[in-house]
Amino acid sequence: MKQKRTTNIISNIVAILLAVAMLFPILWIIVCSFKPNREMFQKPLSFLPKEPTVEAYTVELIKNHVFQGYLNSLIVAMGALIIGLVLGVTAAYGLARFRMKGKKLALILFLVTQMLPASLMLTPMYLTYSKLGILNSYIAPIISIATVSIPFCVVTLRPFFLNLPKGLDDAARVDGCNALTSFLRVMLPIAKPGVITAAALSFIFGWNDLAFNMTFNTKEVFRPLTSILYNLMPMEGIRWSAVMALGTATVMPIMVLFVAFQKFIIGGLTAGAVKE
Repeated sequence: MKQKRTTNIISNIVAILLAVAMLFPILWIIVCSFKPNREMFQKPLSFLPKEPTVEAYTVELIKNHVFQGYLNSLIVAMGALIIGLVLGVTAAYGLARFRMKGKKLALILFLVTQMLPASLMLTPMYLTYSKLGILNSYIAPIISIATVSIPFCVVTLRPFFLNLPKGLDDAARVDGCNALTSFLRVMLPIAKPGVITAAALSFIFGWNDLAFNMTFNTKEVFRPLTSILYNLMPMEGIRWSAVMALGTATVMPIMVLFVAFQKFIIGGLTAGAVKE
């Protein structure tokens, strides 16, 4: 008993140290956003600002149209999330529940697409979108990010659907449901933790994207927060207080998202790990 208690204490201490190490960069960004530029590299370096200021928030963010950037990031992330969920969840359920030819090949292709870097797809996508006339719009980055989120949803949710009892589907069929209504009314609500996990991570794909938005949108009116952050690093010098303030504004929604749905996300990541 004493040895077990000692092991738990050591495990907790290690977990706390790892959490501090991983969260410290975010804390440092938040603290530095309240520092004036002259304090960023002064010696000796101080953790807390000696002359706290909110100028980076009240001036820099407004000057750089951060509210428009928030709206653009939200539109792109939600659009990619909706497409990714509608197509990814249904594809994952179909691959898990139904027998079909070429299922193994389809799964391999989904896995291969996860390994392709975004830079490899930019040129063919740009040429295609140019011919379709959808450059400089929300549509191009939404479709591009969905090509990443759909395979992720399939790979993540297929083991989860495989782990659900098939008897529930059979019972729904006996009660008069067809394949679609059984999926929507019975199987999908049970798979809520996995679906929320896929939705949260798909949203993050869209929220954090830079490559697709920078390539397919040359007009600033469509640029998201990540693009504004990139443009705050000109060759003549970086305004670090503005960068830190915008970094804080960018990361806060993701932190709120994970705090609000952490129970579902943790459950969804582990629910399909073991098949009973």
